[in-house]
Amino acid sequence: MSSRPKGRIPSRMLPPLCLAVVLLAGGCANKPAAPPTPPGTSQATSNADARDGSLDRAEALLEDGPDQDPQAALTLLGQSDAPRARLDRAEAMRLLGRTDEAVAEANLLILAGRNTTAAFVTRARALYDAGASGRALEDLTTALRLDPKNVDALLTQGDIFFAMELPRPAELSYTKAIEIAPDDPLGYIDRGVVRDDQGRFAEAIADFDRAIALDPDSATAFANRGVTRSQLGDFDGMCADYSRACDLGQCDRLLDARRMGYCGKAKGK
Repeated sequence: MSSRPKGRIPSRMLPPLCLAVVLLAGGCANKPAAPPTPPGTSQATSNADARDGSLDRAEALLEDGPDQDPQAALTLLGQSDAPRARLDRAEAMRLLGRTDEAVAEANLLILAGRNTTAAFVTRARALYDAGASGRALEDLTTALRLDPKNVDALLTQGDIFFAMELPRPAELSYTKAIEIAPDDPLGYIDRGVVRDDQGRFAEAIADFDRAIALDPDSATAFANRGVTRSQLGDFDGMCADYSRACDLGQCDRLLDARRMGYCGKAKGK
C-alpha cells in the first residue's frame, strides 16, 4: 500500500461543535469578576460565545499538522454530553489510540439517536483503527443509507478501501464525493493518490492540479503531485513541488529527496 501523504485532515471529519466548558472547582475564591455583558446581549448568548471559542480551539488541536494535540483538545472538551462534543471527544480518543473509548462515545450517540450519521462515521474510523475493517465498512454503509450525500462518509469509505488495497472501490467513493462537493480539494487529492497507485499518472496529476487550483496553500496536494512527477521522471517538477510543500509546512518529502541526492542540499548545509 502506498505510504504517500493522503488528503485526509481531521477538520474534514469534524462538524461544528456545541460544547459546555467544564470549570474546575477550587482555588477560585479571589478570581476576578466576569466582564459585564454588553448591552443588548443576554448572559446566555455571552456564555454560548465563550463555549464556541473553546470549541474552535479544540477543533484546531484536532486538525492534521504540526500543532495537532488531541490530549489538549480533550481537556478543552471536558465532560460535556452535547452530541457534537461527544463526536469530537471520540475523534480525539481515536487519535490517541484509545479506540475502545472512541467507539463507546459514538455508541452513546447512536443509541440516543443523536447526530446518528456522523456518529456512524466516527465509529467507523475508530473500528478501522482497532482492526475491525468489515464492521467499519458496515457503519459507513449505514451512514450513507441515512444520508447518501454525506461527503465525510464517502471520503472515509474511500480511505478505508484504499488502506485495504482496494483502489477501484476507493476511487469510486472519492468520485462520488467529488460529484457532491466539487469545490472540496480533498476528494481530488485522495482520488489522485489512488490513481497514482494504479499507475494512472496523468489522471493523478490532473486531480492534484485541480486540488491546487481550489486550494493553492495545500501542502499535501503539492507533496503528492511531486511524488507522481518523480514517477514520470520529471525530477525538476518533483523538486519544485516538494519545495513548495515545504514552504507550506510539509518538508518530509523534500528532506527525503535531498538525502537521496535530489533537490539540492539541505538547508544550512
